[in-house]
Amino acid sequence: MSKTRPETDQDGPQVDLWQAAALPFRVKKGRVEFCLVSVRRGGSWTMPKGNIEEGEQSSECAVRETFEEAGLVGRVLEPELCRYADRKGKKSSEVTVWLLEVDKSHKKWPEHKRRARQWVSPRKAIRLLARPRLVAPIIDAIRRLDQLDQVG
Repeated sequence: MSKTRPETDQDGPQVDLWQAAALPFRVKKGRVEFCLVSVRRGGSWTMPKGNIEEGEQSSECAVRETFEEAGLVGRVLEPELCRYADRKGKKSSEVTVWLLEVDKSHKKWPEHKRRARQWVSPRKAIRLLARPRLVAPIIDAIRRLDQLDQVG
C-alpha cells in the first residue's frame, strides 16, 4: 500500500517537498511505450510529477498528476518503482515514482495548452530524459515489466 506524505524525516536530510511522479506506459504491437510530458518552460521532457497534497497517498498523487499533465488515466502498479532526491529552486524534494498502466487517453486535459505529451520507446525515453535521476526509473520499469511478462 502506498504511503501518505510523511510528517517529518528524522533519519535523513531535511526534505521541503514530498512529490510523486508517474511513468505512464502502454503496450502497443507487443512493445512497451512510455509517455513523457513537456516541461512548462523550455523544450525538454519529463514524467508527470507534482506535490503530494495533505492526506493524499503518493500513488493517488501520481494518478492525479498524470491526468492533469498528460490526460491519461490508468492504474498504478504496486510497489513504488523508485525514489530520488531532487531540488525545486532552493527547496529539496523527495520524489516517489510509480509505474502507471494506461487504460484511457483523453484528447483534452487540464494542462493540454501548456504541455505536450508523446509516446516513445524505452530507448528514446532514456535519450530524451538524459538526467540520471530520471533515467533510472525507465531502467527500473523495463526490468519490472520484463519480470511481469515472464510471470504472466
